[in-house]
Parts: sequence; structure tokens; C-alpha cells
Amino acid sequence: MYLQTKIKLMSKKIKFIAIPILLIIAVGGICGFASKSKDVKKIKANPKQTIATIVAFDNLNEYNTNGCWIDYQYIVEGKTYKHSKKYHGWKKEDNYFMNRTFPVIYCADNPDLSRLLIIESEYQRFDLVQPDSLKKYNGRIL
Repeated sequence: MYLQTKIKLMSKKIKFIAIPILLIIAVGGICGFASKSKDVKKIKANPKQTIATIVAFDNLNEYNTNGCWIDYQYIVEGKTYKHSKKYHGWKKEDNYFMNRTFPVIYCADNPDLSRLLIIESEYQRFDLVQPDSLKKYNGRIL
């Protein structure tokens, strides 16, 4: 009986702690999604394109995340901008992407705000048509 009462009390404490933590995580996720959506709207409002170069990658397979972060950089009016993007399905043997160039779309008012354009869904997000030369990457990296 004592053990059952203790278990019930512990269960209530866990719920009391877990619910606020889950709410904080959910709110953070919603805010992050909203921020990304605003970025896309800003880029769409005043878009420009240039070429980005893949300059580094962090293969995350050892962390069991099935993908990696890639670093790309591009130059606008003499200033270099560097960003990262996670791609699922990018594997160690895909190192041939290093130093390759891909289109990047950015906001003319704020060139630091950009999105790399490789796969079809990235082009569709900006109502652009993916070049035939990049269609070979569809389904390979997500």
C-alpha cells in the first residue's frame, strides 16, 4: 500500500514536470517553423539568385541521424556569406559534392537570408523550375 501511494505521488510529480517541458518544446518548434516561413516570404518578396559553393560538411552518421550538415558560401557585392543546411540521405561517399556549385536564392534587401537550391522541393518552395541538370539529386538527398 505504501509503495502504491509513493508511486502515485511520483507519477504526479513527473506529470507536473513533464507537461511544462513538453509545452516549451512545442512552442519552440512552432516559433522555429514560423520564423522559417517568414524567411521564405521575405526572400520571395525580393528574390535574387547567385551561385553557392559547398565548402564543408559534417557527416552525422556516427550520431545515427542519417544525414549531414553541409556548409555553403556565396558572395554578394564583394561580401561572403556562409550558411549550413541539413540534408538527409547525404552519405560519406557523396564527398564529390565538395567544392561543387549550386544555385542559391537570397533576399536582395538582406543577402544573409538565403536558401540553397538543389532538390525539386527547394525550387517549388520559391515557385521556380528545377534545372534538368539537378534532377539527378531528387530522391538521393532529402
